[in-house]
Amino acid sequence: MRAKGSGSVKRVGKKRYMIRYDAPQETDGSRVQKAEVVNGTYKQAESLLREQQQAVYQGTYVVKTKKTVAQFMEHWLVTYAASNTRPRTQMGYRAHIRRHVGRHIGGIQLQLLRAEHIQRMYQAMLDEGLSGTTVRNVHRILSQALGHAVKWSELVRNPADAVTAPRPSPSRIKMWNPSTLNRFLDQCEISRFSDLYRFTMRTGLRRGELLGLRWKDVDLKDKRLMVVNTLQRIDGQGLIEAPPKTSRSRRSLALGHEAIAILRSVQSKQLEQRLRIGPAWHDTGYVFTLSDGRLIEPGSVTRDFRATVVKLGLSELNLHGLRHAFATLMLLAGVSAKVVSEMMGHSSVMVTLDTYSHVVQGLQEHAVSALDQYLVGVKAAAN
Repeated sequence: MRAKGSGSVKRVGKKRYMIRYDAPQETDGSRVQKAEVVNGTYKQAESLLREQQQAVYQGTYVVKTKKTVAQFMEHWLVTYAASNTRPRTQMGYRAHIRRHVGRHIGGIQLQLLRAEHIQRMYQAMLDEGLSGTTVRNVHRILSQALGHAVKWSELVRNPADAVTAPRPSPSRIKMWNPSTLNRFLDQCEISRFSDLYRFTMRTGLRRGELLGLRWKDVDLKDKRLMVVNTLQRIDGQGLIEAPPKTSRSRRSLALGHEAIAILRSVQSKQLEQRLRIGPAWHDTGYVFTLSDGRLIEPGSVTRDFRATVVKLGLSELNLHGLRHAFATLMLLAGVSAKVVSEMMGHSSVMVTLDTYSHVVQGLQEHAVSALDQYLVGVKAAAN
């Protein structure tokens, strides 16, 4: 027996009917035939069939599921994030989901999740002392995942859309003054990674980009390097080479005389070590390595930098602070924000302007003052 329109109703027992209809498939939204057993009369089965068909037509159809938010988020990580995001990003997603989403709303059935549940989670996070930036990051991940739940017909609408995430916490870039910076660069020889630190100040490269730099990506004659890989430690995978942070992070950089001198020094030290230890040398092809050529653990650089700062009695700063110093000094030297953005590998020039707004504001004041002086000079010359 068939109901009017597409779909069918078939008797499968006493007062038991099976209805079939086309509906979106979970995970990709493509159409597949669904089947449900209805206990009751033929008219009841026919009525349910039409209800389901109308829901499909109106875009309100959902796949019936009892999975929890935590179960869905794990499903989303495996089916979407694993193949569409970088390993480092996946680690960040998983950490936020485990620490926050899973703890606060993980046990709620996905199809019973409401905006107020999410809003209460955000407030609880703020009450715990977490920053608005952290809450916004969680909101971005959750909203993206629940958007896929809608696409996959597990939700009619995204409850995160009805929630207002707090504003990001104002970021304050920590930097040393020029005197402290010069002292660090002069005295960081006490660290085994001193060449890496000095090179950071000459290029603005990220930690992973520095450790992923190979000699084949460096042209000492033309004084350029290519950023094509980063070195990262991923849980369960160990040290891996991964693409740069964004498409614009894959870039070509010009090298100044000091940067070239550092690279030649590193090259000379590696040749000396290779000759000294012979077969024990690991020919990895990386620019910055341990004394036997092996790869450097990203975490060990972070710890060493912190320890070096303490030994020198300097104010607290992390390695990323050298990257900030590079960008700030470039801007103060009059280099355009667009060029600095390209050298830093930012996703857009707006990221550069937002991150270094304090510097840009100072440059604007300097520009206005210069204009005033110029116009005064023009007026004086005319008189």
